[in-house]
Amino acid sequence: MIAAPQGLRVVDLHRPKALNALNASMVSTLLPLVRDWQTVGGDVKMVVFRGDPRAFCAGGDIRFLAECAAGGTPEARAPALAFFREEYALNHAIGTSQTPIVSLLEGIVMGGGVGLSVHGHVRVATESTTFAMPETGIGFFPDVGGTFFLPRLRGHLGTYLGLTGARLKGRDVHAAGVATHFVTADKMPMIESLLLEFGAQPLWRCVNVLSNSLAAIDQLRPNEGPPSFLETHSAEIDRCFSQPDVAAIRGAVDAAAAAASSPLHWAVRASKDLARASPTSLAVTLEALRRGRECATLGDCLQMEFRIADRFMRHPDFVSGVGAVMSKGATPAVWTAPPASADELEEFFCVGEAGELDLPTATPHML
Repeated sequence: MIAAPQGLRVVDLHRPKALNALNASMVSTLLPLVRDWQTVGGDVKMVVFRGDPRAFCAGGDIRFLAECAAGGTPEARAPALAFFREEYALNHAIGTSQTPIVSLLEGIVMGGGVGLSVHGHVRVATESTTFAMPETGIGFFPDVGGTFFLPRLRGHLGTYLGLTGARLKGRDVHAAGVATHFVTADKMPMIESLLLEFGAQPLWRCVNVLSNSLAAIDQLRPNEGPPSFLETHSAEIDRCFSQPDVAAIRGAVDAAAAAASSPLHWAVRASKDLARASPTSLAVTLEALRRGRECATLGDCLQMEFRIADRFMRHPDFVSGVGAVMSKGATPAVWTAPPASADELEEFFCVGEAGELDLPTATPHML
């Protein structure tokens, strides 16, 4: 975007070799800017986040976090916990911003990239968009506000996505509610032109007009393909992931996989994903998603997530899981046994060595 109007701020994520993954420097830079840009009555009328056609943002800097956790001391873990503190504060600032925030979700949108976009006002997906929260596969959990937005997706879709790390693509990202709009990638220059125009408009009028324009652009090329993944499989997913605990969920998914007529059936992949995931991560994630459903605000969920992240930084599964990813499977993850009691599970939800997450008092943004 060139010669943008004064009221528009554009954030270009630019770490191409890392697929625009967030690191501590990026978060530290963005947090004060996003807070400053949401001044009511200020000069900034709209904020736009974008990456590149390959990736909006592929997550966070898990290598850095695992290195901190592997240090084994409070001093070694401190930089990781400082990163979480700032990243969650950034998620909260986006989710409570009184200035419209638009994210152009081309390519990969995972982990930290989800937190950077999903709490904003307008989220535009294309056929290239791939969404996932694959944290249980690295011995962690879907954070960055995942415990807030995943349980609020339709049915039990959020539980399925959070436990398995399954990917949604293209129109399914919109159908799930992760994106607010869908346009084909060839229309993205048109979207950017609209943003240049609307960035000079009065604060909330521009969001309403932009939403209507995006809906109209989508109609220029209606979806004429086969039924989407969600249209076809939502009922099965709800049945499997509405079960009372991880063991029952795995049993239902395994049964669906065994009955599948194709090795490409969603349950076959889900069964493998659940089998490969950290058992501790699965137990903590399921409990966190259920507690998150009852949380009143994004801030409440982020406070809970900070406690959980603190505990995972002291748990061997995270270091082992990230090590397996970094070695590309050459060093398989070695998982510990999951919490054996309610008391052991509760340890993940208690205040840890980093204390509480301090968030400013804020009201949710206007949707």
